[in-house]
Amino acid sequence: MPKLIFPSQANVFKTNDEDPIDFYYYPLIGWVYRKRLANTLALLAGGKEKILDIGYGSGLLFPSLLQFAQTCYGLESHGQEKKVYEFLAKEKIPAEKVILRPGSILAIPFADGFFDAIVSVSTLEHIEDLNKAMSEMSRVLKTGGEIILSFPVRNLITDIFFKLFGFHPREIHPSSHLNIISAAEKIFQVEKILKFPNLKNINLSLYCTIRCVKK
Repeated sequence: MPKLIFPSQANVFKTNDEDPIDFYYYPLIGWVYRKRLANTLALLAGGKEKILDIGYGSGLLFPSLLQFAQTCYGLESHGQEKKVYEFLAKEKIPAEKVILRPGSILAIPFADGFFDAIVSVSTLEHIEDLNKAMSEMSRVLKTGGEIILSFPVRNLITDIFFKLFGFHPREIHPSSHLNIISAAEKIFQVEKILKFPNLKNINLSLYCTIRCVKK
């Protein structure tokens, strides 16, 4: 069974001041951050030809995603593709296995029905126009394709956490977990929701991941 392949800390890099890459390697917070990646992989089926990772950051998830697909594509707005390719080379990943493109989730630079699956971790909470984002992801996804979306739960605990690290929660995360789920349900069939921790009331959890299928 595919599992989370975690890169060496010496190989990763920080894309900007808001990049939480360091958190993944802390003793306790790191376990929480890695859990959200593990939950993303847990909902993803294997045997894909092409997967798109939207908001891939430093490329942390690519080594794991290549267990599920022949080729991984990445979409990001930070313009640091060269550094990500350098990171992948250090991780012994062939250059032809990962194709990176600069761009926005609101205007995905790929053809209709190009991908078998899409994953996006901690990206949609930063997006205000969720309807446009969902529409674009649906456009480039094949009919019957799956999309795995992971994002934080908005509540008092997560608000306090982000404030402790100097961020204004509503400025960096204009969309809540409920906003994202509602937008996804308008276009996709939401088949499963994983909550962390797995509490009955999603509003009391810290993070959630949803598996959707294009109808």
